[in-house]
Amino acid sequence: MTMDVASEAALFSGLVRECAAAGIGRCVLLLRLSSLPRALRRPQLLRLARDAIEPLAQSDRARVFRLPGDDLAVVWRGDAAGALDAAIAALTRLIESDDSPAVPAPWALFRLPGDADALLALISPPASATTSPATATPSGELDSAALAALETALATVDVSRFVRRRGVHVAGPDASFRLRWERRFLSITELSEALSPDRAVRGDPWLFRRLTRTLDQRMLALLSASHELRDAGPFSIGLNVASILSPGFLRFDAALPAALRGHVILELRPPDVLGDAAAFVFARDFARARGYRLLLCGLGVEFLAVFPLDRMGLDLVALRWSDRLNEVEDIGPDAARCLLRDVDTREALTWARARGVGFVQGRAIDPG
Repeated sequence: MTMDVASEAALFSGLVRECAAAGIGRCVLLLRLSSLPRALRRPQLLRLARDAIEPLAQSDRARVFRLPGDDLAVVWRGDAAGALDAAIAALTRLIESDDSPAVPAPWALFRLPGDADALLALISPPASATTSPATATPSGELDSAALAALETALATVDVSRFVRRRGVHVAGPDASFRLRWERRFLSITELSEALSPDRAVRGDPWLFRRLTRTLDQRMLALLSASHELRDAGPFSIGLNVASILSPGFLRFDAALPAALRGHVILELRPPDVLGDAAAFVFARDFARARGYRLLLCGLGVEFLAVFPLDRMGLDLVALRWSDRLNEVEDIGPDAARCLLRDVDTREALTWARARGVGFVQGRAIDPG
């Protein structure tokens, strides 16, 4: 799928920010053809300039980005001195061979993460007088081109810094709480702000669902590393049904230590469960046969009667606290297998205790 220039520019900016935030080393050759006199910016010269940087495009982890104004950027990893020298020599011959007066070289070399601020200052449009980066909001919804750009970035970016953990607790008879398991998830909000700040990634539910499948694979790859699971306790991860049936999940399952078998919970969402009932049943039976427990999240309390856990072959259900729950006196026979999230106040905690909710998660129990 071909991306437009704006999407490639957004992807490039996100990559630079990610390198700066995570300390990832990359080299960047920025070719600012927009700085050339108009007489030089003929279509033939632009094509030859792209050919001139082709040696760099063959370097390790290299990629060429189109930027506004016919500018180009090449990003690569490691030592590529020979390819860089060849590219610069070809660009120099290209500019000097023209009959026009001499012009300053329209390229510059940057090394990330150290030069990230300087590079971003060159490629980012100036902020308006009324909008600052801290208050800027996404200018558009996720579309297919932006999704493709984001998925490309996710294939190479280290996403481990976006992993978050939240404790899930069970109440003891003496009003104390004991950690039962730990939720592990990728912060989609922080990740999208870093890699696609101009897009509202949740705007289109179908494209967002496609994005979550890509994130599933990155999360499964992270957890498949031996050091991630060596000393891990019980935990849960959110997955799409399709992800449970993917090769990535099989690799994760093979890496799971014997001590964790039976202590990992897979979180599913109703649209995914209902979207393909046959796939859900197959994935459910496979997961349960391998010792995983299944949790259905994203429900309103009014739907608990529609999703009886035993009939659906599920183990747990998750709700989010809201003031509307104060009107609910009884959440049914599955209360002991219910997880209440966002328990950030004493009011929410009191409600959960009074209704026999089995598990709670939030700042009222775990301020950290």
